[in-house]
Amino acid sequence: MATRLGICGGTFDPIHLAHLRCVEEASEALELNEIWFMPCAVPPHSKKVKASAAHRLEMVRLAVAQRPGFLASDLEITRGGFSRTADTLAALKEQDPARELYFFIGVDAFFWLHTWYQPRRIFDLANMVVMDRPYNPARNLQEYLRAEVDPAFQPAEDGWVRLPGGCGARQVATTLLDISSTDIKRRVAAGRSIAFLVPPAVEAYIKSMKLYTDSGQDR
Repeated sequence: MATRLGICGGTFDPIHLAHLRCVEEASEALELNEIWFMPCAVPPHSKKVKASAAHRLEMVRLAVAQRPGFLASDLEITRGGFSRTADTLAALKEQDPARELYFFIGVDAFFWLHTWYQPRRIFDLANMVVMDRPYNPARNLQEYLRAEVDPAFQPAEDGWVRLPGGCGARQVATTLLDISSTDIKRRVAAGRSIAFLVPPAVEAYIKSMKLYTDSGQDR
């Protein structure tokens, strides 16, 4: 049986418990073999990052260190430049053509997929696992994909919406933890606690490096 690899990309500025919990539940539901958490080098949609790529990667490493099957990947950071999902998935497919790829995305970000670089090409390379958020957009995956990406998308087994003979998307219900990296940065800047919002090792790293503070080593 082919390896089923999940890819969870993002700025991870910083990674927090909502990231980890929703991916845990989605990967369990889909019976994936491994999950790679992949911090981007430079986000392509004008999203600002405060901590350096090196700091963000180290926080991811610390966050997943004790969870078997969860790994930190430096693929996008090592490549540098804008991090484009289609290019990343193509590189992973080239490494191992037999491997099945599952790309994790929040439902709020999913409905902007048509604005991404080569969105149709993504489905030639991987399935998209659409994870719930505390404030889900009231939109239908199939209607959106047919209108904005490819009219050939059709309903398939187990809640998937797929291209004929190819990859597709499926929305997965997860525990809705209303935690955001933006709020964590604000709390740190204000000198407030971030306990139980991030893994203890990540909290300790943020404190030791003074990240997200005026005197910090964010870069």
